[in-house]
Amino acid sequence: MLIGVFSLVGCSSSERDEQLFGRWVFEHGAAIFITFNEDGTGSRNWHGNQTFRWSTSGDRLNINLDESPGRGYIRNERWNFTVDGDTLEFDSRQTNDRWTYVRP
Repeated sequence: MLIGVFSLVGCSSSERDEQLFGRWVFEHGAAIFITFNEDGTGSRNWHGNQTFRWSTSGDRLNINLDESPGRGYIRNERWNFTVDGDTLEFDSRQTNDRWTYVRP
């Protein structure tokens, strides 16, 4: 885990963002995925298909879920994240959730 943290040191915000771009699959099966698009949008299938907007600040990842068409995005998830090669780990700043994803 510390390796991932150190891999982010010295990176600009845009370089950290670029590390997230693309599709990631849950380490225990490709049926669960999350995708970060370059335009700051994304999608995942945790509890059905969800779309969101995302941003980073240092090692913090903010995900704003799109609850329903026309209602916009709400800020409701805050995560700490690390990227180490093809492994993405993030843990919730609000709950005890921790997720590990890999590039397919």
